[in-house]
Amino acid sequence: MISRHISNIIKEGELDKSNMQKMHTANSDKPVEFYNLDMIISVGYRVKSTRGIKFRQWANKILKEYLINGYLVNQPRLDYLEKTVKMKVKFK
Repeated sequence: MISRHISNIIKEGELDKSNMQKMHTANSDKPVEFYNLDMIISVGYRVKSTRGIKFRQWANKILKEYLINGYLVNQPRLDYLEKTVKMKVKFK
């Protein structure tokens, strides 16, 4: 059933095949398909099941939190950028 949703997502042009990567894994005779977050979200909004409902509730909760709070702060990246700015200012 999931593969049908993925085929429809690609056929309808919502996403393209670049959202999938085939990789060989241990103890597997054939490559395994891995999908990026865009594909997982697209499938999650198409599946009509208990797990699909739980996924949509979780995704909507996270999106609502980000909208209300404004944004997500990547603290390690921010710390790195602050150090970079301080170093540039120090040398001038």
